[in-house]
Amino acid sequence: MNKLTLRKRVSVWIALAATGLALTGCATISENTHAYLGSSHYAPVQPQSVQVYASEPAQPKERLGEIILSIDGNPPREKIEHKLQKAAARLGADGVFIASDKTHIHPYIYWDYYWGPVSQEDWTRLVVGVAFKNK
Repeated sequence: MNKLTLRKRVSVWIALAATGLALTGCATISENTHAYLGSSHYAPVQPQSVQVYASEPAQPKERLGEIILSIDGNPPREKIEHKLQKAAARLGADGVFIASDKTHIHPYIYWDYYWGPVSQEDWTRLVVGVAFKNK
């Protein structure tokens, strides 16, 4: 194998690795869903049929449960809404509204061997949605 071919192969592998890292990103969304005690049980529905509302709609409804998303990084809005839709669909909901959307900042200080005390901060975004069924 000549040097030019080896160089091309290495360039391709580097490009593929960089693309893979860019596509995976650093954003993660952890979900915790729980149905309210005593609420009715409904069959799951298709996630596309679940509407996402920014605030509680005025129409009469039955609340089915809460969906708590813990978000690290900065995923696109569509990904967060899709995660809410999927979780609400498992509860058989017609919609989900955002009850809370807050960012929590966690400062921490540690001792570095070379630099001494170092302070940094980490943040987590918590989104709480309430799944509901229209009456």
